Amino acid sequence: MSTFTIDLCTSSWAKIAEVTSGVFDGVVRDLAVGEWRLSGMVDGVDFQAGYTIADVDAVRVVRDAQIVFAGTVNPIAAGGAGGLELVDSAEGVRYTLTGPDLWSVLASRVAYPTPSTGPPWADSHDVRTGLASTCVAGYITANAGVSASVDRAIPGLTVVDMLAGATGTWSARLQTLDVQVARVCRDGGITCRLSAGFDGSLTATLLPPVDRSGSVVFSDQGDLVGIQRVTTPEAATFVIAGGQGNLTARTFATAGTATGAARRERFSDQSALSTSTEVGQSAASTLAAAAEVLTVRASITDTAASGAQYLQAYNVGDTIAIEIDNVRYPVRVEAVTVHVSPERSVIRPVLGPGARNLVSGLLRDVAGLQARLDSTIA
Repeated sequence: MSTFTIDLCTSSWAKIAEVTSGVFDGVVRDLAVGEWRLSGMVDGVDFQAGYTIADVDAVRVVRDAQIVFAGTVNPIAAGGAGGLELVDSAEGVRYTLTGPDLWSVLASRVAYPTPSTGPPWADSHDVRTGLASTCVAGYITANAGVSASVDRAIPGLTVVDMLAGATGTWSARLQTLDVQVARVCRDGGITCRLSAGFDGSLTATLLPPVDRSGSVVFSDQGDLVGIQRVTTPEAATFVIAGGQGNLTARTFATAGTATGAARRERFSDQSALSTSTEVGQSAASTLAAAAEVLTVRASITDTAASGAQYLQAYNVGDTIAIEIDNVRYPVRVEAVTVHVSPERSVIRPVLGPGARNLVSGLLRDVAGLQARLDSTIA
């Protein structure tokens, strides 16, 4: 049986309190910002001397001495929820803390066209060619890591390049760094995982996701209940992507071969992209995202979820499997949900496109998400 604790920390990740009675729910996504919410009574928090709930800037969830979730008390997105709410009641003061996960570290920077200087810039774009992981490592290091200017560098941020992914050319001009990193990772077939250490260090690891469909399998023979299957036809069968430039000088690329009644066109505006290679990659990526999918919705039992532990048996971005009617389907882990409460603690994988729609759902009705599994079956 695993032991979970919830640590409350300062902005430098120094622990100032431990939650003794409260409810935590969080989502970690692959290549996208996740979020979390922690609520309880203030007298259910064991503070170190001199600290109060107002001093909390970050949270981490620890399972058996391993950090499985970390986030900050900040708006989840521009104009979005995030922060501290206190409510007085007859029972005492109830608090609610909310914010984004570690991916927001990348979202706090933009990719400068000339990372070594501030505006105005001598270069129109920061163009990088090579392995996808090395290009991503360069963007992070130059804009937020050890190579960034003193005012932009994030203390303790380390980038680990596992030398993986396709070789290509990518450019950046004032996209938020998280968007740039996610795009290059998807184009290059890799992922970027952010993790925190107990000493406050942050690590961005660039590596290929792992196919674990042979070892991590959830089946309809006791692991999955309430199974629903929905087939969604292609949203588009022909994509036109437009890059930088105007009129006949603008760079265009297309993807798809459908003709006649089967042709459903979509335009993808990528005016920040400067090379024809990138625009072509964008068109292909948009077409792939619009393909027909079979989505399976079900509930994963607590026992099944606990038997395949997050960060040990699988991670976000990895491929695992579900088995229905003796047919096994490989599915990508798009996200995981983390729930810790006095009654139970469980981490579940969220598979497929449903992971992209959890933000509002988490903040409205976290309990409903804990039993949800969305699987995209190729």
